Amino acid sequence: MRRPVVIITARRTTRGIRYIDYVGELHLELLTRLRILPMVVPVVADVLGFLPQYEREMDGLLLVEGEDVEPKRFAAQKANFKYLEKTHPVKDEIEIRLIRNALRRRVPILGICRGSQLVNVTCGGTLFGDVRREKRSRLKHIDPHHYDTYRHIISVVPETPLSSWFGRRSLRVNSYHHQGIRKLARRFRPMAHADDGLVEAYYDPRERFLVGLQFHPERMLKEHVGNMRVWKAFAAAVHHRRRR
Repeated sequence: MRRPVVIITARRTTRGIRYIDYVGELHLELLTRLRILPMVVPVVADVLGFLPQYEREMDGLLLVEGEDVEPKRFAAQKANFKYLEKTHPVKDEIEIRLIRNALRRRVPILGICRGSQLVNVTCGGTLFGDVRREKRSRLKHIDPHHYDTYRHIISVVPETPLSSWFGRRSLRVNSYHHQGIRKLARRFRPMAHADDGLVEAYYDPRERFLVGLQFHPERMLKEHVGNMRVWKAFAAAVHHRRRR
């Protein structure tokens, strides 16, 4: 049986004096558990010429963590440049092209963390350069000293997919970011907010599956069944597209 394919872009780091590209194991394990073939796109400039071939195989698009989104990609404010950290322009370009193709072909999209920010930007939204400093928020959106265990509360919007997956009005979620959604693109509807008002989840009600989550459900599978339901809903949309 030919498995449906989800495209996922790698992230770049260094090993010694060499670059390596990688994807977190939790993403790959979940995709294969859900009977989906992960197809990893390396973040090298020459791969741009290969994107049409990747796109022909694409039944779903998964966008995950990475460096800051470059401010030139959206209607930026001064704070976007003031608080800018490390960027990766090639990764931005690869993923924006993949997002645009997926949108045209109505391919299921799941954006997590940076991925949710980049999907929003590609659709016309904007970002905070640094959520905590720009909003003067007391809420931590990242705690490097408690990276795996830090949680904060989000309020879930009723009658949204997130509400149906979790069945509750509030959640404790992980958080590893300093950029965040300033203006949500017009096509999207919010599904959750942090206490400081930041959009923590959104979706497109006109699509079978187009979801952005600021938090990482794959890292909280043991905490609430809703985290796995997110992944199962994405997988169901991907399998449905393959059967069409």
